[in-house]
Amino acid sequence: MSTSSDDEKPARGEITPEDRDAFKKRASDLGARLEKVKAEARAKRGPEPDGRARGAAMGQAMKIAIELVVGIAVGGFIGKILDDQFGTAPWLMIVFLMLGFAAGLMNIIRTARRLQAEAEPMQRSAKAVPDDDEEEDRK
Repeated sequence: MSTSSDDEKPARGEITPEDRDAFKKRASDLGARLEKVKAEARAKRGPEPDGRARGAAMGQAMKIAIELVVGIAVGGFIGKILDDQFGTAPWLMIVFLMLGFAAGLMNIIRTARRLQAEAEPMQRSAKAVPDDDEEEDRK
């Protein structure tokens, strides 16, 4: 490497101390702007969802799905047993399958209503988010 003086151009691949300082200033300005944009994006998104809340929601979803399947299975099982007992195959099994499906749906509706009632106070206290169409109308 050759040493350069102030009146010579820097050698290829070398930058002057002034250019180095300008580069550092631009990099720090860019970092500050990037942090500002990230902070604004986090503020728009709101708080990150809690892992426990996500797990609870997944548990509720699994419970709802299992209730429907179990209702149908229990209805089919009872219908099969009664068909074998009375010799009416497959009529009682079909009837009890439909009854099991109806019971599963009733459990799902009951659970959904309970969850909705629990979430209603939180939904009422949340601030309103403007619709995309409303924002376009303002412009």
